Amino acid sequence: IITVKKIILIALFFLTQLVVAQQNIKGTIIDKETNAPLQDVTVLDIHTQKWAITDVRGNFELKHNGASDATLNFRILGKQERTIHYKAQDLQKALLITLEDKNLRLDEIVVSAKKGKDYSEIAMQQEAIQQVQAFSLNEVLEQVPGQAVTNFSLNDFKPIAFRTVRPQYVSDNSFTNKSFGTAVVLDGIPISNNENMQSYSANSGSSALANFNDESTSAFNDNFNNANYGTDLREVAVENIEKIEIVQGVPSAKYGDLTSGLVKITQKAGKSKYKVYTSLRDGTQEYGFTKGFELSPKAGHLNASVNYLKSNSEPRVSYTQYERISTNLMWTWMNKNKNIKNSVSFDYAFNGDNVNYEEEDTDNKIVENSKKEFGFSDRLRWSFDHSFIDNLEFNANFKYAKQLSYESKYINIGGNIVGNSLVEDVYTGEYTPVGYNAVKRVEGIPLSGFASLDLSKYIQTENWEHSISVGTSLRFSDNLGRGRLGTSETLSNFYGSTAGNGGAGFRPYNFGDSVKSEYQFSVYAEDNIIRRWENSLFNFNAGLRYDNQYGSNFIAPRINAFYEQKQFKVRGGFGLTSKAPSINQIFTGTRYHDVVLADIRYPGFYNIGVVQTFINKADNLDLKPSKSMRSELGFDYNFPFGSFNITGFYNKLYDGITSQSVIQNRDIATLDIQYNGTTAPTYEISGYKNYYFSNSYLNNMLESQDLGLELFLNFKKLPIKNLNLDINGSYIKTTNLDKNDSFQFTKDTSKEETYGILKGYERTYTSLRFGGNLSYHMPKIGLVLSLRSEHFIIDQNKYNPTVNPYAYLDKNLVRHEIPADQIGDQNLWGHITSTGSPSATKNQKVYNNFHLRLSKDFQNGFRFSFYANNFLDLKPTENTLSNGVTYERQKASYVKLSFGTKIEYNF
Repeated sequence: IITVKKIILIALFFLTQLVVAQQNIKGTIIDKETNAPLQDVTVLDIHTQKWAITDVRGNFELKHNGASDATLNFRILGKQERTIHYKAQDLQKALLITLEDKNLRLDEIVVSAKKGKDYSEIAMQQEAIQQVQAFSLNEVLEQVPGQAVTNFSLNDFKPIAFRTVRPQYVSDNSFTNKSFGTAVVLDGIPISNNENMQSYSANSGSSALANFNDESTSAFNDNFNNANYGTDLREVAVENIEKIEIVQGVPSAKYGDLTSGLVKITQKAGKSKYKVYTSLRDGTQEYGFTKGFELSPKAGHLNASVNYLKSNSEPRVSYTQYERISTNLMWTWMNKNKNIKNSVSFDYAFNGDNVNYEEEDTDNKIVENSKKEFGFSDRLRWSFDHSFIDNLEFNANFKYAKQLSYESKYINIGGNIVGNSLVEDVYTGEYTPVGYNAVKRVEGIPLSGFASLDLSKYIQTENWEHSISVGTSLRFSDNLGRGRLGTSETLSNFYGSTAGNGGAGFRPYNFGDSVKSEYQFSVYAEDNIIRRWENSLFNFNAGLRYDNQYGSNFIAPRINAFYEQKQFKVRGGFGLTSKAPSINQIFTGTRYHDVVLADIRYPGFYNIGVVQTFINKADNLDLKPSKSMRSELGFDYNFPFGSFNITGFYNKLYDGITSQSVIQNRDIATLDIQYNGTTAPTYEISGYKNYYFSNSYLNNMLESQDLGLELFLNFKKLPIKNLNLDINGSYIKTTNLDKNDSFQFTKDTSKEETYGILKGYERTYTSLRFGGNLSYHMPKIGLVLSLRSEHFIIDQNKYNPTVNPYAYLDKNLVRHEIPADQIGDQNLWGHITSTGSPSATKNQKVYNNFHLRLSKDFQNGFRFSFYANNFLDLKPTENTLSNGVTYERQKASYVKLSFGTKIEYNF
């Protein structure tokens, strides 16, 4: 009988036969300028993920088998990060590593986004981030291929999606799904927007927010509220960021709740100088302070940062304003043996959008959107010696926020009838005042929590290396706010007050009473396999992830691999991902439809308004996560003068969330009204008749495909010393299909066919663009001058809406198919044919943008930067087809001429 004890002994014997004897790497790290030892430098073995931290003498000892080469990374705040490859025979000796100060006086600096070393990831180090001189994360990510510099404005929220063409049509929900599926992870903890419910009109069931491209902020239309759109990148200040990695392809199985890309952010932690800075640009001012304190050798470090920003995109007027306050306090502690590192963070943030039209408009309109957020995070890293596991990582986070969306404006055309019943009924409604102050308000209290545990182990056999990782995570989202507030009689009407008209009626909706917590649970396992030969290497990363997202189960295999020789690399990836719906998409509230049956007014004596209310089901409880299939194939080649990288990709979003119209036929009352002179009349229900109306719900009927190519070309050696040139480009074709049917009401009510049923149609967007970054670096005087160019070769979109029905609904809403040979016959079906027409927009010609950057480091601690976007003031045009007519117009999205400066001081 084989006992458990025997199984364990056999496994241990087998493991010891596989694993090569350990031989640790030892070394010392010193400051290049002073030769002083550097304490608390993190040393990471890239392949095994084993790590160590230097002691007070700058010494470190890192586990290694001693039989294979090693690629080591050395990193500490304030010093230039180094990554060095060592041969196995060199690792037997004690290593001496020098690190130099991170500033513009380095011999070599990187001021643009670079392709990563493994697959298709893109890395941006601190200097590349600072060179953009960005106020928020969205401006940094505009360097990624496929993105473009946009007009500087912080007065509308900033979502992002990768490897797709952003549509200009508000009704196209593809970008909504993709930006919502872009994950932003800060020090291993995802930034969640799943619990944001700041949408006043969610009763309509819309998955998208109106006017997401509209910067006019001319209405309450949720311009500032990015529920269902993902992270508002304005909220992420960049000064405290040390490194950004963008994964546009197939992410590690460790990361979930995403469909469109991953942004991993590493914040600064450790001892650093005092730093104060200020930036000015186009009505925007930013002020900040950062400092890394060394409390004591035992107590660790304390990093503090404060950032304040105030922005008005139209300085000529004063009624539009965005304000941001970001504070962070991070305490980092290590044990005596330097194998346990723990960081505790406390965050407070405020974001506010305000629009005050009182001086510009007669209705005294005021719009306010504010968000106050408190957060707590803990990140634990534990490196084990002579154990079944090498590393343990534990991350935990909790956030509490208070959000307020508010609009107030004066209404002087009141006296409309509104419904207020919470049950289906025929009743006497209320009249709005003739003149009154209409107020809309949404109060949300979003809560979110996240916890993850990850374990890793490195195993080496004679020919193969395995870096095995397993982990689990749990996250929740909830909202305890009072929700959508107001009363029907003090809001502007959704429809006219003429008898017989109807529309969506307002009722208060309490989030805390109606919303249930959304939970996500996941487990994953991943093995990074390496096989080495003398002049080549094969890497195969295979992972499997299981997600339970609000009750929906999903298994996601993911694979990344490459084969590399000295001069070239072939790489590829394939994987599945999923994104849970937000609680704002699931819990939209009960739908009320109010119809005015009678409006009887006798001035000076009475006003009688009779309303009938219909109620439909609440929420979208059967909504599933959206899903994505992601694939890519790439090739890299190293020339003597530089490197070339090209990546082809094909991504498909399916089960995307979109709106579906549902036609309803209800019995509407017919009234028999008895008039009594100057006395208020009475009424009775004398019968019923058919009444048709539609409601909108959410479902998983959106599909989108992205097909494209990306390239990087980096020139290492140019005739002029310290002159660098990087070129990148992308071709993307995006095809979107909303598979929901649409309905066309009949133009002839005497006929049996009441609604024509039309199939969804494709919308196609194509983009071809190139960009270059030419930089000249003078390290002796600490000066960098860079010129970024953007060249838009193709930028077009087109769609041809379906006009001919393929089926119809009769007066009882019974569905009937139209014979295939009769589809398009206007004599038979002209009364239920849509009036839509093709539309297309494309560049009139190739257009370009040129952006200038200049940065200067002074030896006394000052640093000055200047930049100008579209400094040649180019103004492109485009041709657009609308209603059968083609005409030329100025391109709405072109970048306007703008200037800015930044001054910082380290002491």
